[in-house]
Amino acid sequence: MRSSIVILLFASVTLGGCFEGPQGPPGPQGAAGAVGQAGPKGDRGDKGDPGVRGPAGPKGEAGAKGDPGPPGLPGTPGPAGAPGGRVVTCAGPSCSVQCNAGEVLVSAHAAPETGSAASNCKYTSAATAECAVPANAMGFGYCVKGP
Repeated sequence: MRSSIVILLFASVTLGGCFEGPQGPPGPQGAAGAVGQAGPKGDRGDKGDPGVRGPAGPKGEAGAKGDPGPPGLPGTPGPAGAPGGRVVTCAGPSCSVQCNAGEVLVSAHAAPETGSAASNCKYTSAATAECAVPANAMGFGYCVKGP
């Protein structure tokens, strides 16, 4: 009897597909499986376009003071000064203010002056003046080189 069971079992496995009916529609899709491991890193892509230029940064600190420059050119000479002169004096109630030869008397007066508006000195030449000098006063003249 064992051999008949084995034969029947063999026949049912071999002929099992012959007795199936028509195939039904496909079933619903199953749930997604677990996420797999990440793949290897890919090649580097092409360089992109440059971005828009940003605003200027803040002004930096001042640099160190530089070395002095070379000396400048000499300036133009100034105008000629007034001719040099000298002061001459006299004392006494009546005195003479006199310049040396080659000099001209440009000013003559008594100081301190009296209350009078009239000059105390009278020019007698280009180099001489006679002065009426009050008490406690002196006659003064200013002489310069003549032309």
